[in-house]
Amino acid sequence: MRMKLRFLVVALLVTLLPCCSSSGSVGLNYTADVEKVVLDNGLTLLLKENPAFDIIAVGLLSGVGSVHDPEGLEGLTYLTQRNLLSGTADRTAQDIVIELESLGAQLQTAASYDYSAVLVQSTPSSFAASFAVFMDLLNHSVFPESEFERERRLSQAILASLTDDPMNAIVLSYLDLFYGEHPYKLSPYGSPAGLTAIDRQDAANWHRYLYQPEQVVVAVVGNFKAAELRPLLEDSFGSWQNGYTEGPTPRKQTDFVYPTEHRKRVINLPTEAAFLIMGYPAPASFDEDSAAMAVINSILGEGMASRLFTEIRDKRGLAYTAMSQYDDRLGPSNLLIFLATHPQNVKQAKEQVLLELKRLADEGLAEEEIRHIATRKRGMYLIQNETNLNQALMLAMTELTGWGYAWVDDYMTFFDDVTSADIKEAAHKYFQYYTEVLIIP
Repeated sequence: MRMKLRFLVVALLVTLLPCCSSSGSVGLNYTADVEKVVLDNGLTLLLKENPAFDIIAVGLLSGVGSVHDPEGLEGLTYLTQRNLLSGTADRTAQDIVIELESLGAQLQTAASYDYSAVLVQSTPSSFAASFAVFMDLLNHSVFPESEFERERRLSQAILASLTDDPMNAIVLSYLDLFYGEHPYKLSPYGSPAGLTAIDRQDAANWHRYLYQPEQVVVAVVGNFKAAELRPLLEDSFGSWQNGYTEGPTPRKQTDFVYPTEHRKRVINLPTEAAFLIMGYPAPASFDEDSAAMAVINSILGEGMASRLFTEIRDKRGLAYTAMSQYDDRLGPSNLLIFLATHPQNVKQAKEQVLLELKRLADEGLAEEEIRHIATRKRGMYLIQNETNLNQALMLAMTELTGWGYAWVDDYMTFFDDVTSADIKEAAHKYFQYYTEVLIIP
């Protein structure tokens, strides 16, 4: 189970790879026949033939996400991505929908904290026509005023509705308290003020910043011949140019210092239950401690067999729900623990959480437990990345981050070197000071 907010916030790109992907494996070879081409303008192409599935999937990833939104225009990346589908010089929004449906193709955009994406998948017979629509959106979107205003209103309504649910409200409040002035404090939807301030010209300009070729990777996986497809891709993307001189100005990188004391916030809402989040610092996605933290999170609060669920809910009846989530990101990350309980049980449930964290720091984990988690994660990884689209995104993401597309295979051995000593060291290092948000009647 994941927090509802993670789904609502268009976190497609954050969650496609399980925590901290890596690469190289026994029995897995996604990358052996990947062809990499770097164009003169810096854009990277990755082509992987996969005739086993009669689908061609294209994943275009930009290294621009909501953390780059200009100050005062929070939500610009998300709103720009939404409006890519609003119409081009030759196609209205309705034309785009009708044409894609007639082709049996799927096209979508996404925005997350650290990435943005445009995705298309179709059968080989309809690929040329589907790809033409894909490129038309990227090259000739006109951001019509009426459509832009409609998308703005929808985005504002979605953002406002997040706080209607106590679970979403507590996550937003927790992110605000934990991250302070860092842009990770906001969802990729942005802020009410930011969404109000953005105009269609901001989005049109930001579109050019988003898709500067030097910060874009395009991965194609499916039933095609690379020798035949490569000239089309080179011709389509080779004319893209770098250089962004228009406004608005991207946000400067924000320094982040993890808290050195406990922080608490209490919110009173007319609910019958109490909701508690306790969050701790955690290693970023590609940090050397990330494998150990992923194992800790799995044993601590992933699923009904986890320690939090078993000890707090099943054995003691102190909570309706008890879970944890390793919210790994490219920047400063966190591990949060979520409880839904009766107001009278908050203190006892919190004490039990602290005991479980201390137990990890003092005892670590048995090697058998670590092997069990590693086996489970390998299985989930294979299942999640069966499709051509997920493979394309997986390849593009690791290439875009600088680790190289070949890194994806090593996930199958990523947890093999995690030891009980690593678990204890990570628990001691990160579980020092918590950020707590409590919703209570």
